[in-house]
Parts: sequence; structure tokens; C-alpha cells
Amino acid sequence: MSALASVPSLGIDDTVEVSRVSHRLVLGIQWLDALTGMPVPGDWVNDLEAVGSRAGLQRFERHPQARQALRHAGRLAKVLRLAAADKVAAPPADVADDQTNFVVRAFARRDPRHLHYRSDNDPRQYVPRRLSLTPVQSDGVPPSSVANIRTAWLWPGATYPLAANASAIRGCIRRGAALSSAVPVPWARVVLTRPGAAPVNFAGETQLAWAHGDDRGEFLVLLGAQAVPGGVVLPATIALRLWVFLPPAAPLDAGDPLASLALEVAAGDPLNDVLRGTAIPAGYLMQAGFIDLTLQPGVVSAVSDADLLFA
Repeated sequence: MSALASVPSLGIDDTVEVSRVSHRLVLGIQWLDALTGMPVPGDWVNDLEAVGSRAGLQRFERHPQARQALRHAGRLAKVLRLAAADKVAAPPADVADDQTNFVVRAFARRDPRHLHYRSDNDPRQYVPRRLSLTPVQSDGVPPSSVANIRTAWLWPGATYPLAANASAIRGCIRRGAALSSAVPVPWARVVLTRPGAAPVNFAGETQLAWAHGDDRGEFLVLLGAQAVPGGVVLPATIALRLWVFLPPAAPLDAGDPLASLALEVAAGDPLNDVLRGTAIPAGYLMQAGFIDLTLQPGVVSAVSDADLLFA
């Protein structure tokens, strides 16, 4: 008898477990400060508003380093199977209409005893965001990998801590025929550019800084080193141009302010301009009244209310 014939076949009892999938990650998001690249501080909250056209009504699990996660389990697992079947039955014509998209609301709270977003409970260090994300999945089941981790940026709010020598611009954007009757425009977007020698053209100018307006119409733009021309010696002033992008006119629901927050469709990329918050949301219009500014480096300046009044 040969030596090979006497060796018994291997069975399950002869194996050693080296790993096990305890749960699958449906969606994970890490929120970073858009200026520093560091995880955002504070009581940051993520709510799953919807999966496609189905209401989500579920809160993400909080993890260290401003990470939020949803596991493939319970009611969410059932909803994903239904959403995957809907997608097969009626393939979306556009990424925004995908029934497997996750609509996520992200906001901070000053007092955790308030479950949902409230304007008077927002510490206003960062501006809330509302994203549409498309996790990777097969027949409603996510992979046992890190494929569904996303990185998203948060932009400074009105109370963002500023360094003593910060170069920044504040303002409050309103709509109306006159300041006396004007109302704040929630969730505006602001872009700072460096004016060029050619005729005024947003697309042809160098973009230097971005800002997200909050529910009160207020914004804060901070300028980094890339906005300051020249070398080690700071110029006395910097020429800048401020562009304002506004959403369609709509009343703000005091009971649910985030309902009017723009839904930014980021699709399935781990990081892109939408997740960075530097892409102008769909439906926003650039206002004709751009504002030319002369900013002194190391100073926090304010744009006049009259310059930020739009019809």
C-alpha cells in the first residue's frame, strides 16, 4: 500500500477558523472638516431619511472619529431586498431616480435630548448636509468589504472657531424688494474667485474658497494660503469676487428645516466634488449680482446686507 493511500481526507474538524463576517456594512460615512481634513467634533448625527421612495426612519450607529454606519440587518435588510427588486423591474433612467439610493440627513446637536434637528439646538459650527448615496450591493446584500465607506466634508457654520489671524468673510443672504421686508435665504452656496483680466466669467476664474449657507441665510468663508498671492510677504489687500448661488424660492418649514435642504446626489463614488461640497446642487441658480471685494489678510470682514439682497 502506498503512503498516499493511508492519508485520510480532510474534513471540517481539521480546519481552523481565521475570520468570520459578523455583519455587513450597508453604508459608512466619515465626516471631515472641509478646511482641516480632520474628523469633525461634537454630537454629529446621521439619519437615514429614505431608501429610494421608501421611508428610512433609522439612525446610523456612531463610531469614533466622526464615523457613522448602517448594518445589514433587521428591517433595513428587508427594505434593501425590495429596493433591489424595484431596480430590476424598472431600471432608473437617471442616477437620482435609483430605488437603491440612500437619502441621508447629517446634522449636529447642542443638546442630545432633542432627537431630531432643531434650529435652536444647532451649535452652528458646521452646516447640515443632505446626501443621496448609492451603496454597492447584489440583490439587496452588501459585500463583506469596505466598498460602502464614503468620505464627506462639512463646511464652517456661523460659530466655527477662527484663528486670531484668520482671513474670512461673513454675510447674510436675503430675498426681497427691500431690506426692511426681506427674508433670509436658507441653504445658499457661496464661491470666492480671483478676478481675472478678461471679462467677468465665473467658469474662467480661479475658485479659491467655498461656503455653505445655513437655515438663517448666514455664511462664513475662510481663505487659505492658496487665496493669498505673492510669497512670504503678505499683500496689504486681496482682490476677490464673491458669487452667490440660491435654491428655488420656498418657505422654510420651522418644524422640519432640513426638508428644504438641497439633496446632493453623490452616487457611488467614495469621494467626489458632491461629497466634498464644492459642487453646486442641482436647481441652484447663480445670481447676476456678483460682488467684488477688497479683503485685508488676517481680518474677518463682513459683506453689507444691501450687497447680499436678491430679488
